[in-house]
Amino acid sequence: MKAIIKATAEAGSLQVIDVAMPSLGAGDVLVRVHSTGICYTDVSVLKNEYIGRKPVPVPIIMGHEAAGEIVEVGPGVATDRVGQRVALEPIAGCGHCRQCLTGHQNMCTSWEHIGLTRDGTFAEYIALPAKQAHGIADSVSYDVAAMAEPFGLVVRTLEQTRPMVGETVAIVGPGSIGIMHLLAFKAAGASKIIMVGLTKDEKRFKLAKSLGADHFVRVDTEDAVEAVKAVTGGQGADIVVETASSPKATALAFEIAAPLARVSLFGLYPKAEFSPVQMLRKGITTYSDVAQLTHHFIHSLRIMGGGTIDFKPLVTNRTIDTAQEGFDIAKAGDAVKVVFNMV
Repeated sequence: MKAIIKATAEAGSLQVIDVAMPSLGAGDVLVRVHSTGICYTDVSVLKNEYIGRKPVPVPIIMGHEAAGEIVEVGPGVATDRVGQRVALEPIAGCGHCRQCLTGHQNMCTSWEHIGLTRDGTFAEYIALPAKQAHGIADSVSYDVAAMAEPFGLVVRTLEQTRPMVGETVAIVGPGSIGIMHLLAFKAAGASKIIMVGLTKDEKRFKLAKSLGADHFVRVDTEDAVEAVKAVTGGQGADIVVETASSPKATALAFEIAAPLARVSLFGLYPKAEFSPVQMLRKGITTYSDVAQLTHHFIHSLRIMGGGTIDFKPLVTNRTIDTAQEGFDIAKAGDAVKVVFNMV
């Protein structure tokens, strides 16, 4: 079968090659991958910038956002699952540590993560535990279902920040996660959604406007704090979601937050500076987490099946034979979500 791999320890060593079909173990299913999306993590793995809980083995089939069809089951799995359309949950805990036993497998130090600790979804087929393959509604396309993992992170944000109808939301970083947060908060009844980025993000801002964003702030050409205050009655945003891969975004998130605001931090970088005094005086509640739990993933699929949010405008399709082009588009920020169609 064909697969997209990071072939060597050298940065940028992307190859499309033929590899052996995966073997099925007890409790596993074999999934014919139909759609699989590029995540910023995949780009960072390829560039040798990813730092995880375990070293990334090389060579490795990358990718962890996917949907497809179960074509075979291993021992212990009901045969009626063959033919089921599924989205793939990428992480599994060890099942034995305190974090796993208390329902927080995303905090397991020995977790297995598709595409990071084991071969991933950028292949025609993948074998994985049946419990990580979740059924999708007939109304949901494979392209949309492949976004269940990143949108599950958005569900996590909603669970933590508990938005109320009429509140204002500022989203720092108009990347794929930022755009998905825009869709979710708009559906949740936010009165004003402010997208914060750079002048180079004009394409993303244009898309965000078409999806319902109300205001746009360009931090490299204007005073972001004053700009947010100007559209929030001088208060700042009730909810701030920081999704930019820049340490400056952390400080900005607290600066544009209103008193008693909720701030959710997504940026994956080692160091950032902010003012604890400012955070304390405003009474800000801050949330952080990594990955998601199974119930976030399942609820993501429920939202997709409900049809309230239209995810199709986010997708840019490519094939496995244009893998390098797909990664170039993702790295350049010219698409919200590049999805490889494997069938």
